[in-house]
Amino acid sequence: MMAPHINPRAIEYGIVLRGAGTIQIVYPNGSLAMNAKVTEGNVFWIPRYFPFCQIASRTGPFEFFGFTTSARNNRPQFLVGANSLLHKLRGPEFAAAFGLSEDRLNEIINAQRESTILPSATVAPPEEAAQVKLHREEVANVMSRFGNEMVMGFD
Repeated sequence: MMAPHINPRAIEYGIVLRGAGTIQIVYPNGSLAMNAKVTEGNVFWIPRYFPFCQIASRTGPFEFFGFTTSARNNRPQFLVGANSLLHKLRGPEFAAAFGLSEDRLNEIINAQRESTILPSATVAPPEEAAQVKLHREEVANVMSRFGNEMVMGFD
């Protein structure tokens, strides 16, 4: 997963070159704007100031090419990780805004050592197809326990 980030200077465009993944975009107020699966050949764009992240599929790689509409010095502003904006904002005022001690805020900010590419979550739910397959296997497993018996019961 590419760490959630925003671009305050330009619209970002991306073309999926290989594999599949998910593009998650949120409105500047934090509510979900889009959660879309993308595959090879798909094109996506992210408006300026909209936080977003690109997440690789759990079944393979996700390669994309991205570019922006600005020729000015343009860097993504990461919202989490070692290069996060939070590192620049830390201090007693910022801690007070969240109702935290400065030490606790520093613990939270320093908890993530990765900067740009984050590891996949081992507890993340499997893809929809895998969920359907898992459900079918569970049903087949339960049905096989009954054998050739006809079971009907009402309470």
